[in-house]
Amino acid sequence: MKENLDLIDAYLNGNLEINEMQDFDDRLKSDPEFQLEFQEAKLIKNILREEVKLKVLQSLKNQEASIEKRQTIKTHTTMKKYISIAATLLLIVSLSYIGLFSGTSEVNGAKVFGQYYEAYTNIASGIERGTAVDLTNLKNRAYYAYDLGNYEEAERGLAQLVETDKNADNYFYLGIAHIETGDTEAAKNDLNVVLNNYSKYAEQAQWYLALTLLKDGATDEALSNLVDLSVKGDSYKEKSLEILKEKFGLKSLGETNPVIVVETTTRPESDESGGLGTNVPDGSFVDQRQVQFGTVVNPNNGEEYRFFNDRPIRNLKEGDMIECIILTRGKKGRGKGYAFLLG
Repeated sequence: MKENLDLIDAYLNGNLEINEMQDFDDRLKSDPEFQLEFQEAKLIKNILREEVKLKVLQSLKNQEASIEKRQTIKTHTTMKKYISIAATLLLIVSLSYIGLFSGTSEVNGAKVFGQYYEAYTNIASGIERGTAVDLTNLKNRAYYAYDLGNYEEAERGLAQLVETDKNADNYFYLGIAHIETGDTEAAKNDLNVVLNNYSKYAEQAQWYLALTLLKDGATDEALSNLVDLSVKGDSYKEKSLEILKEKFGLKSLGETNPVIVVETTTRPESDESGGLGTNVPDGSFVDQRQVQFGTVVNPNNGEEYRFFNDRPIRNLKEGDMIECIILTRGKKGRGKGYAFLLG
């Protein structure tokens, strides 16, 4: 038993040689009892890791409380200075966020990502904890690795799966595995493939895509997806609204305006059928990220706005009139504002 635990610990810490790794994987496939021991050890390690996180967090909170306590002994003159500065900042913020907010560059996307992201639970494979798994099967092996938090192995297995079995499950969980391994470009592609070709996992894919875009600093693109979820979503509606209000300072979704499409581009281009929203991939299946972007103009005042869609509006063309929600206004001499199209 102790030898098994030492071996499993070495595996989880990446201390095995290549030949030892192969022997370990072979034993996992052929020895159900050893496989159960591995699952239990992995679970215990994850629990211990979470306990360490909680202790670190509590330590930080204690330090913060100590700092706050020390700050209360500052002189009356210093406090008056801080109060004056705070009042000035409050006035600036109030003026900036009446009706529409002035911009999005101040949002720390990586911080928002860290606050809201957690890997989606595997509900696709049907693998039950505590039961032996046939690891000779590629799908079982990929989703089993995902369940254990071994996202690099899950990434490799799911990437092989989508080559021969293109479905919403495989693309969606591959996208999450990419996020976990830090490959955000690949994650955006696979999550967008779900959006453009399937209805299953569409809302989940858009949520994780928005968070990934925030992490990468693509604020306007993330904003478009969050507004879409807040307007049309279900499961992530409240969380999206929370980010829009608390992080972006968007008190309301702004006014709705009819605008005219000045230019629109879809990349990559789709065929006449669009290749969007289908459940069974066919000749129009889009196996890469497909986005739509361009410019619209308000015919009443001539104001122009950029737009971006991760779910392209089919048959949208120049000259079309469409309703939009104004998100940001362009500053004079500093480019266009930003809008979300209500397709």
